[in-house]
Amino acid sequence: MAFIKTAFLVCATAVLTVYLPQLWTTTRPIITAGTVQPGFEPVAKLFRENFENGVEYSTGGSAYSVYYKGSKVVDIWGGYADSEADRPWKEDSVAVFYSTTKGIAGICMAMLVDKGLLDYDKTVASYWPEFAQNGKDNITVRTLLNHQAGLSYTPEKMSLALLKDQDALGNVLARAPPQWKPGTAHGYHAMTFGLYASQLLRRVDSKHRTLGQFFKEEIAQPFDVDFHIGLPVESFHRVARLVGHSGNFILSLLKGLSSPLNRQMMWAMATGKSDLPKILESSGDTLEPEAFLRPETLALEQPSAYGVGTARAVAKVYGILANGGKTKEGKTLLSSKAIKKIISEAKDDGSLDKTVGFPAVINLGFFISEYEGSPQFGHPGAGGMQGRADPQRKLGMSYLSSYGSQFGLGDDPRFMSLQAATYKCIDKLEA
Repeated sequence: MAFIKTAFLVCATAVLTVYLPQLWTTTRPIITAGTVQPGFEPVAKLFRENFENGVEYSTGGSAYSVYYKGSKVVDIWGGYADSEADRPWKEDSVAVFYSTTKGIAGICMAMLVDKGLLDYDKTVASYWPEFAQNGKDNITVRTLLNHQAGLSYTPEKMSLALLKDQDALGNVLARAPPQWKPGTAHGYHAMTFGLYASQLLRRVDSKHRTLGQFFKEEIAQPFDVDFHIGLPVESFHRVARLVGHSGNFILSLLKGLSSPLNRQMMWAMATGKSDLPKILESSGDTLEPEAFLRPETLALEQPSAYGVGTARAVAKVYGILANGGKTKEGKTLLSSKAIKKIISEAKDDGSLDKTVGFPAVINLGFFISEYEGSPQFGHPGAGGMQGRADPQRKLGMSYLSSYGSQFGLGDDPRFMSLQAATYKCIDKLEA
């Protein structure tokens, strides 16, 4: 009886915490702006309707961008970068992309392979000898990037202080033991993926750069991409204030029970089949909600979750990859051979991911999916963030919001509705 009473109180508190504040939400004017190329007007219309109909959240702001056949065809934004201060979302507003950052990290690793500095099928220890500790000597780069290395969390807690010391961080990661036999299962390395990738990159790059530095010098600057893994403090004024439920993981899942993916994750956690609680605990203060509100935190490099930029930037990068790895002007970011590997070498064995609790196809650092039979690769982020490429349609898309919704597993209605509208426009243009 006591258990039932406690459970009722917990559920009632959760519901009141989620829904009661909405009774006092201030009504603000709906603001949307941006540009679309001829044929894509329905996307901009839907974007505004999403704000009008409550699909978008009035206390936040969002942006959506699309590159098609190498050209920017959709670049729209709306809502508020800071609703409390009535600060509208602007063309240069940026926000935290969370795990969408991992896709950018995967692109950096693919570039190293393209340059002949890294081989997916060689062991990580062949580049980073210290990594071989505690049974990790046979883990290949491919196994690590496919989230199959068993390194989804470390026994030693991560901390913001540790992120400031790359050498100390590398030592902690090198001595961490696998949590399952490498290569026998996959479990989403939610907070460690980017850290391991960066440490590996430091050891194969001739300049020994971190992943954030490599991205800045090899992609951001040459291709004019407004995305940062390690945001300069002087750019913090452009960051949209984070709101919503992404700061409270349990409440976020409770409100998102309409999502089949959320339900599967909650069941995996309830039955002890998910490592997520251990991941959250081992992340220490690096995953505290307040951390994402501070300029000194976002200035740190955490290539798993701290990426900051515009939707335009992420769409541009994926748009280049979808266009065969070249810009419209012919400048190469990644070889077409490397891009084809991302989808063609992906394997779907139907097994449950040990972190998220449902089947997921991941290859070389990217989530593999499809839309209406067209293969996609990219990476979702907590709160509904997205970055995707569709090489078959030569399409790159990105969605970004300051409102962290409860749909953080790739099925956010805001993005999904815009994606559907985008494909309809392309179908008409190609008919």
